[in-house]
Amino acid sequence: FVARDENDEMELTGKVEAELHLVTGEEAEKSAVGLGRNEPDPLEKPNRPDTTFLWFLSPLKAIRYLVCNRYKWLIIKVVLALLLLIMLGLFLYSMPGYLVKKLLGA
Repeated sequence: FVARDENDEMELTGKVEAELHLVTGEEAEKSAVGLGRNEPDPLEKPNRPDTTFLWFLSPLKAIRYLVCNRYKWLIIKVVLALLLLIMLGLFLYSMPGYLVKKLLGA
């Protein structure tokens, strides 16, 4: 990869991982490169727990985890504001009837 630095010059960047196998001359002649005689050396199997993809099997738990961790306080504030608005609306809805009853002594 190439990128420009502060002086507007091109600079090589990035990371390369390489693995080299040193062999003797006899081993090199025995298994010549590029002839496709042997399978490539495989990587070791990763040590993954059984629950790695559990979120994929239970999407509701994954959604709950994402929503609760990120937006927990926002959800609490919105629910409290809605409850307050509902109580205020019920008060304004029922106030005229109770006010008339109080004024007329009923």
